[in-house]
Amino acid sequence: CDVCGGGGGGGDKKSERISKVFVGGLAPTVTDASMKEYFTKYGAVVEALVMMDPHTQRSRGFGFVTFESCDAVEDVMKTQDHSIDNKNVEIKKAFPKGTGPANARGGG
Repeated sequence: CDVCGGGGGGGDKKSERISKVFVGGLAPTVTDASMKEYFTKYGAVVEALVMMDPHTQRSRGFGFVTFESCDAVEDVMKTQDHSIDNKNVEIKKAFPKGTGPANARGGG
């Protein structure tokens, strides 16, 4: 994988520079602001967005964080345990729709 040139190979392929992460398992108390505050220790955050239910206006329990640099994503991924508002959360690289690992979960 040539994401941010990470891994042993190096190479010139830098087309898949991922600067966004998926954050799952968020506590209902987490806001865009508190999520952004947590992730700024890894690098400059462009956007932190907690996904809300359009009908109830309650958190759907996940969100996305976009960094200025893909290096920040690599730093986030190096950390095993992330906790926001005293709840452990799951972090994954967020690939643009239609790209990413071949066996990524489909959707519609």
